[in-house]
Formats: sequence, structure tokens, C-alpha cells
Amino acid sequence: MIAKLKTLDLFMLSLMIVSLPSLEAPKNFFLVGYLLTRTFFEFVEWKQRKIKWAHWDSLFLTFVLTAFLSTIFAGMPHLEEWKGYMVLLTAILTGWLLSRAQYSRENYQGLFKIIVLSALAPLLVGLYQYLIIHTKPNLQLHSVGHVNHSAIYLVMIFGASLGWFISHFSLDKFKLKLSKLYLIALGILSLIFFVSLIIGQSRAAYSAGIILGLLIINFVAKSKRIKLIGSISIMLLVLLSITLKTGVIEKQISNQEANNVLSSRDKVWNVSLEASRFSPLLGIGLSNWHFITLDQMKKSVEGRGKIFNANNYYFPGHSHNYYLSALVERGILGFLVTLTFMLLWFKHIIKTFNWATKTKESIRLWSGSLSAWIATFVIGFVNTTFHHEHAILACLFLGLYLSYTRQYLAKNIAKPI
Repeated sequence: MIAKLKTLDLFMLSLMIVSLPSLEAPKNFFLVGYLLTRTFFEFVEWKQRKIKWAHWDSLFLTFVLTAFLSTIFAGMPHLEEWKGYMVLLTAILTGWLLSRAQYSRENYQGLFKIIVLSALAPLLVGLYQYLIIHTKPNLQLHSVGHVNHSAIYLVMIFGASLGWFISHFSLDKFKLKLSKLYLIALGILSLIFFVSLIIGQSRAAYSAGIILGLLIINFVAKSKRIKLIGSISIMLLVLLSITLKTGVIEKQISNQEANNVLSSRDKVWNVSLEASRFSPLLGIGLSNWHFITLDQMKKSVEGRGKIFNANNYYFPGHSHNYYLSALVERGILGFLVTLTFMLLWFKHIIKTFNWATKTKESIRLWSGSLSAWIATFVIGFVNTTFHHEHAILACLFLGLYLSYTRQYLAKNIAKPI
């Protein structure tokens, strides 16, 4: 029975991954199927007294429970807090249940490759719609949507694909023509994903992609020559994008000329900071930010004896900052859980680095985890990063790497991580 459940959950997970950036309804169907299968698997393990608990399980559980408290005690109740909670819950459960899975090494590599390659088809369709037939105003992945959301998704995919590419340079000597062709194909794949960040016009994603590329090249590659060539290649692409005044560069120039470098994000952040006073401990409720009104701002500001200026506030629909979003919607408690989540994830990346860089298989999974962390927490300073498809993708990369290290690294050290 256990073997059949493993086969079923791998099947559901693989189909969900393929559907994630492309097909809305199938993605939801396979995601629910995967979560139910994994939950039943955990129940069977519990009945057989095989359940093992680690500190990451406690963190995931805390995330789920504190978000639940912010939902049932929402400061702005009866709006969309339950909808927002379900979105967060599916992402967290995906990462949590995946982190507890025990697959073969081949399964981990197969899932990683499916994640990367599944983004290629919707990206090519998005490029065709944007650049050729002009049916889209910007580059979007079909099931991911908004240009910034798609860009966040592509940052993670770019970092993972680059790690895949660099992993071969790090450890293999190429003697067969087939291997050289394979390497060239991986290089082109990484290039396509990086160029998509330039075309996508998200300045935060473009900057994060540059940082991520340089980090992976210089930390993963063992050859000084590869480090030099890789770093120069990225900088040349950056210089080329500046010289050609691509969309992302034009956007920056336009905003600078309009004296609006932050695209009014400072005014959006003012809304978040003021709204965080409404329900400080548990927040106003997930997905309720866009219900905040100017009248509420005025009442709050004047209630503190301050002078209200409507020009200081802007309402685009969300916080444009992952940390402020956590503070407003889930309160101080949710904010602290978010910081803990960020720091423990980063600690895991650093702690496992030396071990991960010893094999090309672990390099890939490590690169995926790093890419998800940077896309979530670096871009998170200027955008609301952890929701919907890119939250699920981030949790996929995190869950895969946690599961892999839990199973294989834990055998080599005193304590499981």
C-alpha cells in the first residue's frame, strides 16, 4: 500500500507541476489530489508509528496555526480572509508535506527537471503573445498572470536552470558529443529565462535575477575560469540591455524623470504602516488589504492627533511589500513567523552549502532553494511575493530540498535538519 501511495503522490505532484504555470483548473485539481494523497500517506505512517518530527515541521505547523488565528480573529472580518487563508494554506501544505516525503535520488532529480522545463512552454507562448501578435500588454505566463507575478516565478526558474547548467561544469569533464549538446541546451535554457527577465519589465525581478546569477556562478562553480566567464556573460547581458534601452531600462528611466523611482510604493507602504495599527496582534485578515479605505486612513491618523494628507496614500490593491503585507494582514504574530521562516530557510541554505556542492544532483536542489529564497525575500521588499503560483513554486523548491537533505544529509550528521 505504501508503495502505491508513493507512486500516486508522485504522479499527482508531477502533473500539478506541469500544470502550475500553464493550466488553472488542472493545476488546482492535481494540487488537491497531491495534498490529499500525501495527507493519507502521513495518516498511514502515523498508524504504523513511523512518524518523525523535526523543527521544520514545527515551523510549518506554526505558520498554519497563526495564519488561522489571523483569519478567525480578523480585524476586518467577513471579507476575503478565508479565501486568503486557503491560498496560503495550500502553498504551505505543499512545502510541508513534500518536505516529509521520502523519494529516490532519481525522483528528486526528475521533479526538479519537470519544474524547470514546465515553465518553458508557457514562457514561449507568453513571448509570442507579447512580442509577435501583441495580444498581451506585457510578458505573462498563462496561469501565473500579472507581469510582476510571472517575473517572480521566472526568477526562481532562472536560478534553478542556471544551477542545473553550472552543476555540470563543476563536476564533469565532457568527452561525448551528446554531453556537449546537452550542456549547450542547458546554457540556452538559462539564457532564455534570463532574457525573459529583461523583457518582463519587472525591475525588482531583473535585479534579483542578476544577483542570483552572480551568486550561483561564484558559489557553485569550482573553476575560476567558469566563474569569470559566467560573471562576465551576465554583466555583458546587463550592459546590452542598458545600451538597447530595453523595456525594464526604459521603465526605470521614465520613473526617474517623473521623480517616481519607487512607482508610488512609498505611498502604498504608508497605507500598510497605518493599517497595521487597526489590529496590531493578529492583523486585518489575509487578502483584506484591498478593502482598506482612505476614510479609514483619515480616521486613524486624526485619531492620533496627526494632520491627515490624502496625497500620502495610494491604493493599488496590495501592499507591494511581503513584510508589510504580513504585518498588516497577519499582525505582529504573523510578521514574526514570517521573519522566523525567512531566517531558518536561509540558515538551512548556508548550513548545507558545503555538503550540497559535492555532487551535481544536490547542487541543483540547493540552487532551486536559494532561488526561491531570493525571489521571495529579496523581491519581497518591493512586491507581495508569497502567494498563488509563485508561493507554490517557492514551497516546491523548499520542500524538495528539505526532503532531500532530511533523507540523505541527516545520515551523515548527528542531528536531523
